[in-house]
Amino acid sequence: MSTTFNNSSVINEASYDGASRVLTIRFNSGATYAYQDVDESVHNGLTSAASVGQFFAKNIRGRFNATRQ
Repeated sequence: MSTTFNNSSVINEASYDGASRVLTIRFNSGATYAYQDVDESVHNGLTSAASVGQFFAKNIRGRFNATRQ
């Protein structure tokens, strides 16, 4: 499942693969990172957050192993 964030100044798009538990985030800078072992509830929180950037900073950045794509 993929979600585009038109109103975020930080994140352009996020997609989640439940089978592999990988959350892939494409930032407005153009960089794309895959975050490993992410629970679906984190993805759901990101897509429903009032501020996607703040949710990312508090709940994703630094909490999961990430690889640049």
